Amino acid sequence: MSSPINFLEKYNHLSDNDRQNIKCLLSHKPLLSVEELINHLKRKGVLFNIVDEDSAKKFLSHNNYYFKFASYRANYTKRQKGKFAGQYENLEFAYLQELSTIDMYLRYLILDMSLDIEHELKVMLLHDIESKPQIDPYAIVDEFDSDKSIRVSIIKRKGSAYCKELVEKHARLLDYPIWAFLELITFGNLIKFYRFYCEKYSKGKVLPKYTLLYPIRNLRNAAAHNSCIVYKLKSQNNKSTQNDMANLLADIKTISNDSRVKYLKILPIHDFTVLLYWYSSFIKSRGLLLKRKNELYFLFFHRMHKHRTYFKENQYIQNAYMFCVKILLHFFSSRSLDTHPRY
Repeated sequence: MSSPINFLEKYNHLSDNDRQNIKCLLSHKPLLSVEELINHLKRKGVLFNIVDEDSAKKFLSHNNYYFKFASYRANYTKRQKGKFAGQYENLEFAYLQELSTIDMYLRYLILDMSLDIEHELKVMLLHDIESKPQIDPYAIVDEFDSDKSIRVSIIKRKGSAYCKELVEKHARLLDYPIWAFLELITFGNLIKFYRFYCEKYSKGKVLPKYTLLYPIRNLRNAAAHNSCIVYKLKSQNNKSTQNDMANLLADIKTISNDSRVKYLKILPIHDFTVLLYWYSSFIKSRGLLLKRKNELYFLFFHRMHKHRTYFKENQYIQNAYMFCVKILLHFFSSRSLDTHPRY
């Protein structure tokens, strides 16, 4: 039998790729049953005083899956010392369950608001293009999509019954006019076109800043793929458009400069703030504005209050909630919706 030293010598002589493969194999975790997952949570210090273990098993079996559900633990701290070191501090299964439910409502609302923004962006672009008779509606597509890669990707979607006729109508020569092109491209490519248009054709006219659309895209994609939003509220690693948003929030008297800097570094809070700003500032339909305002108010002032005592000892969640409420009241008060500048 080889000694541990011999194994180490052999390991050190392996290629980087082989070492990485070994690490991956050693890190593989077995698929656990629901009962085993409950036991795993208990070992991590998760408590079952509010929701009992049988109810927790039913929830994980029918309403959520463990990997996603367990992600909300990132909002809690672990004990650093003593015999319970490494276990979560004051964390009930019910708290995670409530966060997952709130996150679901938030994702649905983010998706609806993002779709409204996508529509408004297309309307803005087409109105501005129509105001410039020198722009050829076919040539501008050729100019933007010079290698035709986006139009080729559009053709691959002709199997969809919802856009088949529009795709096939222009597929043979790839001669998509701008109104058809905008209708068929992804939100990501729409933002790319918007940036191209702002930089080349919108000089002298103030359109909304294109850089603020990237956080909205990222938030929309996370919501569309059912990724956790209310996640890692302790992590301050965001850098995108942080200064832009800090300047836009500077006149909110209820938020200190330190709070602005701190919470705009938290990615989901930053991106949600951008979503609220963009929506309240540039969506023109008053009916939509009031509808989304009512939905946001219901979520933040009714649904999130249902079990608010669960989070009274979690300062990360409490403070993040209060920051978002101040942002919401600033951008979606009746007065702000009446006075915000409209493009």
